[in-house]
Amino acid sequence: MDSTDARAPQTPVPPPSPPRLHRRRNPPGATATRALGRWRPTPFFVFGGLFWIGVSLLALSVQACCDLGQHAAVVERLRASLLHPRHPAADLPGAGSPYYSPYALAEGVLARLFGLSGWETVRLAAPVNLLVVLLGLNAFVKRFTANRWASTVALALLGTLWGTEPLAWSGFAGLVSLPVVAGYPSTFALGLALLTWAYAAQLTDPERADPPSRWARGGLGALCGVLLLVHPVSGVAGVLGAAVLVLARVRGGGGALAGEDAAPTGDGVRAGRAAPAGDGVRAGDRLRAGDAAPAGDGARAGRAAPAGDGVVLAGEGAAPARDTGPVRSAADRPVRGPVPARATLRAWAAWWPVPLGALLAALAWFPWFDVFALGADSAVLDPTHAALYTDVLARFWLLGLVALPAFGLRLRRDPRDALTWMCAACVAVAAYGWMSGHYTYGRVLGLAVLPAQVAVAVEVTRAGRGRALKGLAVVAAAGTGFVFAQSGAVLPEQWTPPQTRRLPAWHSYAWAASSVRPGEPVLTDQREAVRSLPGFGIDTVAPVWSDPALPEKERRARWRATHWYLSGRTGTARRAEIARRYDIRWLLLSRWQRVPKEAKVLDFSRETGEVLAKLPDRKGSSR
Repeated sequence: MDSTDARAPQTPVPPPSPPRLHRRRNPPGATATRALGRWRPTPFFVFGGLFWIGVSLLALSVQACCDLGQHAAVVERLRASLLHPRHPAADLPGAGSPYYSPYALAEGVLARLFGLSGWETVRLAAPVNLLVVLLGLNAFVKRFTANRWASTVALALLGTLWGTEPLAWSGFAGLVSLPVVAGYPSTFALGLALLTWAYAAQLTDPERADPPSRWARGGLGALCGVLLLVHPVSGVAGVLGAAVLVLARVRGGGGALAGEDAAPTGDGVRAGRAAPAGDGVRAGDRLRAGDAAPAGDGARAGRAAPAGDGVVLAGEGAAPARDTGPVRSAADRPVRGPVPARATLRAWAAWWPVPLGALLAALAWFPWFDVFALGADSAVLDPTHAALYTDVLARFWLLGLVALPAFGLRLRRDPRDALTWMCAACVAVAAYGWMSGHYTYGRVLGLAVLPAQVAVAVEVTRAGRGRALKGLAVVAAAGTGFVFAQSGAVLPEQWTPPQTRRLPAWHSYAWAASSVRPGEPVLTDQREAVRSLPGFGIDTVAPVWSDPALPEKERRARWRATHWYLSGRTGTARRAEIARRYDIRWLLLSRWQRVPKEAKVLDFSRETGEVLAKLPDRKGSSR
């Protein structure tokens, strides 16, 4: 062996030492803002916030008009007595009046705590009610889609997508109506109905691993009961919508809908959820969020799928990028066939805590009024609401033009689509009101439009073919509705069409309230005065609105007496008898009405020319 072949022993070389790490020290409090730095506002947070600020400013700028005085009067009566308030507009007991709802009681408590007047309380309630509507709309839309822009689109449609004839009415959220009625209980009921629907959709979500507890279902019933108490007519639509959600989405044989493992229509396939069997997807495979094909397409045979989705293309032999577990044969795969009717009935019966919770909530308010008696007393309100059925097509045709195709697409994917049947149920109630003459049920149209507008928003933001065309159609419809019906709320008069309604501008009656003490009856037949004076705590002889607390026959008799007193043909003795019967102390007359010789003029309005006159004190008067 050659010596050159011998190798010299080598000294082992130690491995290089790892580089020295210098730990960076954060200054005190630096980590507290790390989560804030990662937060990004959603589109709805930005545009919803701008909408809230703008409409709140409009609501605060609207003069005392319409029914604002009626709701301010309710607060004034509750300030005087929380347990036994008087009639909102007359010197009569207020027992049985639906105006004294939990919402009104909360306003009365706040007014007493902070020393607010009725007008101030109702005005300050407008931003709060608008916030409830925005929160409810966002929560409800999120139950049907994960798209970040869907809630913003739904908000835009809420204010613009109606018709070409403006509708300014309590409980209707069009842009020309919302600034006026923002402080009303009906606006709070609108937001509460959306929150109730969102909660019902959460409880009936097919993705739930476990059924909701009895307490959760009872809580849904309590929400429905409170909604009925806050605004009974809007509560009918809200409770009906919650019932449709339960009936449409709760099935027997498991928590999900029969034959479905996928997300609700319009959501695609969410993370960790099995794709529908038979669409070219292996049983047990999962689709990642955002990679699913549009609903109804699935991962069809012959269609390419993104790498790493674990989708096997039928007939192509493509292997998944990751192993998702053992593949079961068709014989071992569970088949979800039609659910037996008995199982469905048992599943529905398990929701008995909902009506129980609603019943208990309604009975808890019995000291103020009986919500169950309002159905029998609705006839006194029907003449007032008959106007809701005039020009119905002109008021809603743009919404129907785009909502009907959206409902058709949703029904084709899921015949039990909740949004479609919620709208249909509310429209059926409104149709019943028209055919039966109970026109009060026309108020449910204010909530019937909500599922339609949400369905349009979900469909227009849904990924798939024709998305641009659908978007153009919706923009054209909403733009037309804004120009011809809603633009008067935000644009100058010279920029709007003639038929567009402006925000009302009534004159204040503070000049009269400065002379009349709260609780003193005033006789007047002036349209604005009879609706505004009760907001200052002043009683009127003849209330303008029907109320179960005042029999309709008595209210009509009071109006006849008012017209007789102000008629120039009525004698002095007849006027004295009317003044004694209703304990009249003041008269508020227009500039064209003659002042009776027994009255003395104390003040007048330089804006309207109206006159405030005082009657002489009578012997034995209670005041």
